[in-house]
Amino acid sequence: MDKLKVIDLFCGAGGFSEGFRQAGFEVTHAVDNWNFALAAHKANQPEAEVVKADLEKEFLTEEEIAARFPKPDVIIGGPPCTEFSGSKRGGSGDVAKGMKLVLAFFRFVHTLKPRWWVMENVPRLLQTLPDHVKLKEMGVPEEGRFEIPRREVFNSADFGAPQKRLRLLSGRYPSPVQTHSDAPTLTLDNVLYQPWVPMRKVVDAFPNPIGRVPKGKVVEDPNYPEITLKAEELEDHFLKPEEALMSEEEAARNKRQKVAHAYYGKMNFPDVLDRPARTVMATQFNASRETMVIATKYKGETRFRKPTVRECASFQTYPITYRFPGQTLATKYRLVGNSVPVFLSRAIAKAILAEAGEDLRKTPLAEIPAPRVSA
Repeated sequence: MDKLKVIDLFCGAGGFSEGFRQAGFEVTHAVDNWNFALAAHKANQPEAEVVKADLEKEFLTEEEIAARFPKPDVIIGGPPCTEFSGSKRGGSGDVAKGMKLVLAFFRFVHTLKPRWWVMENVPRLLQTLPDHVKLKEMGVPEEGRFEIPRREVFNSADFGAPQKRLRLLSGRYPSPVQTHSDAPTLTLDNVLYQPWVPMRKVVDAFPNPIGRVPKGKVVEDPNYPEITLKAEELEDHFLKPEEALMSEEEAARNKRQKVAHAYYGKMNFPDVLDRPARTVMATQFNASRETMVIATKYKGETRFRKPTVRECASFQTYPITYRFPGQTLATKYRLVGNSVPVFLSRAIAKAILAEAGEDLRKTPLAEIPAPRVSA
């Protein structure tokens, strides 16, 4: 059987694509309007053709879409969620602006008519997204409506990610198979869920990021034990003290915002390593309430730091060989924080394969194509 073909819209750094690639799909095209996102996708998945396009302003007609893209088996993608997020202006983003990109995604699905499609976004989109939209609202000059047969919120921790990240998946797709839960659980159909993976598994897998690189030390990927690197080959982890550590003032402000916030409620300071990480954000400012805080030893004292780009990438279940091109830490954090967790994506891809007639019971996980190891 030929590989099923996938198009990834609003592809970002490629987390959604990577999960499908690991499950054995062929990602043929990846579309985004941000150069660094396209560079990341190309660096890690060179077989896919990257297309730079602003889907709010380009490919507005069915003719334009059909002329540029082949018919895929699956369309995936995550239109930017900023306008729907509760973290933007207290949840008062420009919903109409955000919906334009959602409708652009729907326009591709309506035109190319894949058998399966999956759109990822924040759960708050449920407040705005109906179970159907009129074709004319999507820019299609026809009567009728576009159906959204499924809208469901999933937690990436339920699929083995060391991160509790809730995402809304809308589209036409089968249920992914859950593998983990908050505690070991034996289901009614005799399936044993493993406990959620704690963020400690990621933090303890890497050397201390502050100071000298421990040359010769072998780093084992916390999510893909078959992948190892020498510490000096590990990118986006080691930092100078002034880059990594919070000042006393920043730590105090962060703590106040977490433990005594008048509106949003109490959070742990520092973060609890024996639980899955909180949602990885696209920004990691030292004094921000949303930033994760890790206690660390530095010159014999307990200090506080934010997670490194590489730690955040592992919370998102990217392999440690995955590269994030960017000239600044802020760019790299954004690439990682805006991603779909790879393990969640892979679970969906495997469910689609099963529905397509592939017998995964005869394909052990160890035989599924492994993440690519960079040269």
